[in-house]
Amino acid sequence: MHHRGPDETRLMLWQNTGFIFKRLSIVDIAGGHQPFETPDGRVVAMVNGEIFNHEEIRRTLLAETPLQTRSDCEVIPYLYLKRRLGPFDPANGMFAAAILDRSERRVLLGRDRLGVKPLFYCVTQDGSTLVFASELKVLFQHPGVPRDFDWSSALNRDGFRTTSPRELPSGFAGIERVPAGSLVDVSLRDGSIRTLRYWQLPAHLPDDGCETEADWVDRYQALLEESVRMRLMADTQFGVFLSGGIDSAIITAIAAKQASFPTFSVLSQSTLGNGDAHASQLVARTFGLPNYQVAFDEARRPVTPDDWRRVLWSCELWNMTAEQLYKYYLHGFAKERYPDLNVILLGQGSDEMNGGYTDWTIQTLSRNRTESDRWAAVGECFSALEAEHNSNRRGYFRGYGDLIDRRIIDREFACRGALAESAHPVWDQYFGYYRENLDYHLWHEDRTAAAHSIENRVPFMDYRLVELVARTPLRLHRALFSDKAILRRAAASWLPPEIASRPKGPFFYGPHQHHTFRMVYQLLTQNSGELVEQAIAGSRLTNGPLDPARFREYVAEVGSDPRFEDIHRLMFLVNMGVLAEISATCRATSAEPPTLPVSEIALPPQESVSPAMPASRRSGDEPTDSTILTFGERIRVVEVRFGGNNVEAPGKWYFALGDQIESRIDSPGWLQFLSMIDGKRSVGAIIAAGRLNRARTWKLVRDAVRNNYLVVQGAYAGRNPAPRVPHPDRRKSVS
Repeated sequence: MHHRGPDETRLMLWQNTGFIFKRLSIVDIAGGHQPFETPDGRVVAMVNGEIFNHEEIRRTLLAETPLQTRSDCEVIPYLYLKRRLGPFDPANGMFAAAILDRSERRVLLGRDRLGVKPLFYCVTQDGSTLVFASELKVLFQHPGVPRDFDWSSALNRDGFRTTSPRELPSGFAGIERVPAGSLVDVSLRDGSIRTLRYWQLPAHLPDDGCETEADWVDRYQALLEESVRMRLMADTQFGVFLSGGIDSAIITAIAAKQASFPTFSVLSQSTLGNGDAHASQLVARTFGLPNYQVAFDEARRPVTPDDWRRVLWSCELWNMTAEQLYKYYLHGFAKERYPDLNVILLGQGSDEMNGGYTDWTIQTLSRNRTESDRWAAVGECFSALEAEHNSNRRGYFRGYGDLIDRRIIDREFACRGALAESAHPVWDQYFGYYRENLDYHLWHEDRTAAAHSIENRVPFMDYRLVELVARTPLRLHRALFSDKAILRRAAASWLPPEIASRPKGPFFYGPHQHHTFRMVYQLLTQNSGELVEQAIAGSRLTNGPLDPARFREYVAEVGSDPRFEDIHRLMFLVNMGVLAEISATCRATSAEPPTLPVSEIALPPQESVSPAMPASRRSGDEPTDSTILTFGERIRVVEVRFGGNNVEAPGKWYFALGDQIESRIDSPGWLQFLSMIDGKRSVGAIIAAGRLNRARTWKLVRDAVRNNYLVVQGAYAGRNPAPRVPHPDRRKSVS
């Protein structure tokens, strides 16, 4: 665990208890040694993380207590002496802590309210010992800790939930996580263990009619500003990961009032295409800060399977995507450029708390996509999802059913359906659905930073801010939580208007995602499928579900699609198998190579930025039955053939932007509709002439218009004549 604490190692042994602390020095570098011990020797504590309000605690609760250091974490053992099982109630911070009370022969393990900092524990197989640590890989060093990857919990992660917010499982049998906002109380006398919750989300306030939207925005703005300022507490260099979206932009704006610092951004085809790269550059320039645009440098050093294994083992997480690969090496670049940088601020958590996924929820889960009332539409989505789940409790892992039907995944791993849940207010359902997503992001952000001896801080996870959102009266939800309206209104006085109003960007997802997906597929299949074969070996070693021959066929099938639309499921299954193999064999990855696969790219300055997603259209541009459509700028329809030169064999049809494949055209009826666009016939006339399914065709039309594949005639007049699309019955390729 040297990467988490490279600056100092200290050991405390007492009777049947041992504490080991690896320190990353951030506050009171000279004096903040851990574990801390009270002068009478009764209490020993070690804390990973930060207590941001420690000075207030010193002035008030501990005014009569002579503390020995300036360390923020030293307040914890004294809070325990005063409050026993309530030591964390006054603390505002992100922390995982262990407290030994020698007098009562007790050890307490605790985590902060939202679970920003990790803490795992395991009772050894003979029942004699409890082992705990910040990372799973540390527990595996103990011979009594099992190393069995839990395929069932990993495959079943996507079960439906709306009202019972939960955290991710550890992913390994017999290993537990200390729950967020909880204490695990361990008796050193008899080995008994009990879990006590000290915090949970508060209920919505009753509506007394006195609170206005402006009142709530003002409170939110004041708390957010204070939260960012508190998280600048450090005696070392800090920086900000700046994505170009409003979350990291507002953190940058507030922090820039206090200090100068570097900002770091991911540069890729996707961030260039969706405008994030230039937006982050604009934000940094607005506040006079350096901005490093960091890209994978394939010419200098390609990304290898060992790089992927290194990131995977650092994260200890099976549902990793290219996001973690990008962020791991963005942290690596930041540390290489600024060796004294120990803190990075992130915008994580805002989407889950403030309604940032409302549009995604509607577009992904809704069938009618009624957007006149966005917040009501989100509620309809969850109601429909719950009804569908209750009426279709299938006996296998949600999300992998077809792979089980095809025996790529063994049928014996079929599992029981999740329990039905009742309807609740929209925000409760929204947060219930995305709570695990928040936990996922906090998990991997911690690991990708800690791998490079950096601590991530997340101002949006200040518990007071979270409680403010949770307590918002229901009457104000629609106005404040649709598309993060509460944050946008709070940001209006801090950010340039084009940044404050930018729609949420999906990092590397969107029209250009296939570039990233292609890179990941090449990585997974590099060296004759090195990672795929390791995953198959891991499944075999741990009685996993992968059928070797059929899984190899599935890998080839994913690669035959130029859009790589099933890449995530493939990635997750490979990750599961590789994690299973590494943990079972205790074969660690190699050391970090001297050359990172990333480098800084200089972007030419831009005075304006493009929206993160296609801009909303004026109501007059929305298609109706009488609308005449044409194809978007540089959009064409192409047929792609795979294998052999038989020109009569049908291929697969796609939208293409210039030479880049964009989106699959699956429906023959939809292809027929596109072939009949001639600049003369209206949408209604084409549907009638082709005898097409009206509801299905209109759904596809609206999707295509939103993505700018089709536009209302005149939007690109004279610049892009409609491409000639062969009728599906005429087997002529336009590729």
